Amino acid sequence: MATVTESKARFDELRLSGKVFLSNKTAVVGLAIFLVFIGDAFLVQVAPGVLGVQYPDSVVPPQFTQTNPECVGTAPEAPSFNHLFGTIQYGLSGIGCLDLLQLVMKAIRIDVAISFFIVLVGAAIGTVVGVVSGYFGRWLDEAMMRVTDVFFSVPFLILALAVGFVIGRTLVNMALALIIIWWPLYARYGRSLTLSTKEATFIESARAAGSGRLKIIFRHIMPNVLPPVLVQISLDVGTVILIFSTLAFIGFLPSNALVPELGAIASIGLDFVALGDWWPVIIPGAVITMFSLAVNLMGDGLRDVIDPRRRS
Repeated sequence: MATVTESKARFDELRLSGKVFLSNKTAVVGLAIFLVFIGDAFLVQVAPGVLGVQYPDSVVPPQFTQTNPECVGTAPEAPSFNHLFGTIQYGLSGIGCLDLLQLVMKAIRIDVAISFFIVLVGAAIGTVVGVVSGYFGRWLDEAMMRVTDVFFSVPFLILALAVGFVIGRTLVNMALALIIIWWPLYARYGRSLTLSTKEATFIESARAAGSGRLKIIFRHIMPNVLPPVLVQISLDVGTVILIFSTLAFIGFLPSNALVPELGAIASIGLDFVALGDWWPVIIPGAVITMFSLAVNLMGDGLRDVIDPRRRS
């Protein structure tokens, strides 16, 4: 009977959460746009033919050697019914102009996947560090927070560039560089949430009942820390994709790495703006902005879900 009652309580809680989220119309719009991006990334990965995306080895292959892509025999085309996003001089010499829509669909997969990887890994590391630091306090808290102060003292873009040039300029190293600068944010956030949670009555009751420190951290504190952290993750994904694309745009990737990444596409397209070819810059930039806006709108809706005033 108790199990049935608990299940009903969970169901009612989920239904209330859904009602609160759906009441925020802009959050619903953000979720819809977000699902379009996720759907594109998934289909391009597992069934590219469904979207008409072609994967011949000669089109932006895994090993990049050509540093000066160029259209052969044809000029880039502006957006039209044949090429909704136009075409771009992007790829290996001899294959002609590439369809920008296909490149953007491929790029969404890379940008979304790496942005989530950066935020999730950074959040996992930082939250654990922050919770442990905040709960144990004393010299451990002091030492960990001084380490985060070191990272905060350096502008994050400068630190990311420095790390990238030390360990090498690749997509993986770009992700590692951003993880290195992102975890301290969650360490600070996790610590502040832990400090306000560990003095609660139910934590005192757990101590009185003989619960150990690890059990208190992972059984009682973590479940209360994770909801606001998940909301912060949803907000940070949009920020990270902007930073990630900016680093690619300013040349963080090697010049011979013809990766279908939104910032890299815009960077190559910038060379042709003077010739009147605006679409290779504007369209990738608009896609980045749309995704960032969508996850921020969705994050606002998730923030409403955990707000006690909206759940009353």
